[in-house]
Amino acid sequence: MYYIKRIAILALLLFTALNTVIYAQTPPVSQLTTIHTAEPLGKGGSMTTFGLFQYSKKTLEPEELQTVFIGGFERQTHASLEIETFFIPVRFTYGLSNQVDLHLGATLSVGNVHKVVDDFYDTDEAGVNPNRVYDQPLNEGLIGLKYNLKPEKNDGLPSISIGAEFFAGYTADDRLNNKEEFLDPDPIDGYPFAGINTYFVATQRVGAFIKLHGGAGVLLSSKSVRTADSFNFSYFGGGEIAIADNMWFAADYARELLYAGVSVSNVMGLAFRYEVSSTLAFQIGINNNPGFQFNLTLGGERSKEMEGTQLLF
Repeated sequence: MYYIKRIAILALLLFTALNTVIYAQTPPVSQLTTIHTAEPLGKGGSMTTFGLFQYSKKTLEPEELQTVFIGGFERQTHASLEIETFFIPVRFTYGLSNQVDLHLGATLSVGNVHKVVDDFYDTDEAGVNPNRVYDQPLNEGLIGLKYNLKPEKNDGLPSISIGAEFFAGYTADDRLNNKEEFLDPDPIDGYPFAGINTYFVATQRVGAFIKLHGGAGVLLSSKSVRTADSFNFSYFGGGEIAIADNMWFAADYARELLYAGVSVSNVMGLAFRYEVSSTLAFQIGINNNPGFQFNLTLGGERSKEMEGTQLLF
């Protein structure tokens, strides 16, 4: 009985040490492949994210005649929108404090985005295409804050954060109003927009090797208020698991993401994260668009306090 008690005590101490080491060794990340997590980076920490996502070809051809303004002239004619592009989101997150992260970013696009207007000037010349084609810019700038309401305290309860992101730029006229009309009658100068995305997210640790993330958000923009779906409600979730010393596997799902005001639905991603040290980690991920994303994380003050700690497996 004496030896059994000693073995039980040693096993308990080993389990506690393993959990403590794992907790110390995993620097927080504010994003998996595409979704936010509840974990702030910590004061002075940063994360730089670069991605490339394909948006498959989409053609929007309303049956109703559209009001079109070109060169000071107005006419009712047929018009359509064609999109086949790559989104390039770039994000930078900085830990202002141990509870607050600052988000800065931009989204660019490379590819074909244009609006086609049928024979606006009634040219009707043989061998000449009467349609007029106008490129549509797709880009945005972004600024946001995330505040950690409840930090992780190893109390069995999740960490919880709330956040908001403000964005503005030029978007594609890819949604019609309830009259089946394009929102922008002038195809020449693109479609400017602005909006805000508010969200909450929770992160729950399960044992020593697993973290789960989930949340929801609501987006409102100058574009969405003119369509039938004024409020875009989205939910997301994912998780990460330690698979080797200093290496984690992550997977996530987002019901809807918005890049430069264009909706991308049902995005699933997979990623591997390697922790070079307690203050430096990089992550490479892919998603089903298809596309890829690269994250580089520099730990803040809390990560620096953990420097030198090693995993036991």
